[in-house]
Amino acid sequence: MEEKELEKETADDIKEAEEEGTQEGISQEESAVQEETAAPEAKESAGQTPPYLRSGRGIRISGPMLYENSFTITKEIFQEYLKAFMGRYRRMYYAMGGASFVLGAASLLGGVGVSALLFFAIAILCVFLPANTYRNSKNKKYEQQVEKNGGKPLERRVAFYMSGLEVYSNNGAHSVFRYGDITRIIASRSLYVLVIKKKLSLLVLKDSFTKGTLEEWKTFMNKKGLWKVK
Repeated sequence: MEEKELEKETADDIKEAEEEGTQEGISQEESAVQEETAAPEAKESAGQTPPYLRSGRGIRISGPMLYENSFTITKEIFQEYLKAFMGRYRRMYYAMGGASFVLGAASLLGGVGVSALLFFAIAILCVFLPANTYRNSKNKKYEQQVEKNGGKPLERRVAFYMSGLEVYSNNGAHSVFRYGDITRIIASRSLYVLVIKKKLSLLVLKDSFTKGTLEEWKTFMNKKGLWKVK
């Protein structure tokens, strides 16, 4: 009886994790960089203007520009962003897969073959689902982004001030954010992902500072929020 309850709880956990990974992770991934690319002529009516274009309302930037980061989102950069963003979901899946494998082995040794098969199937799913999602998304999402930008790679300029940051794109989009809007910062090999209000993602490339240096920017950012830039 306890095995069946444990089996049901594990299956429910996997289902919830898949829903979270799909809806929160991949939905954010679709909206993250792509919402940044939304055309400025998007209509202002409710439900039609992406949050990225509305975010700057009522926010004023003061003082001189302290740091500037300019870059083009190439396919390689987009793929690194996607991999970094999906990292926490991948770790969660792997942990659940490992737990399912242990439960499957215990069930097999206990002579409960049906439960063992189910746990092993869940373990395999947890290992291969993140890799398959990344493989299917990395090219498709980038191509959609380029297509929405008139067939050109998206160019981004991020300006940092004492009171906030501004984002400019070569499609005419412009947004302003407070540092308090940043809920998390994800680091990867060559870039940082600034998660804005848990919905949007803003990229900052480590080697693309046109004003200020990476180390100066990291020191500045670490004084602006509870998160740490490593």
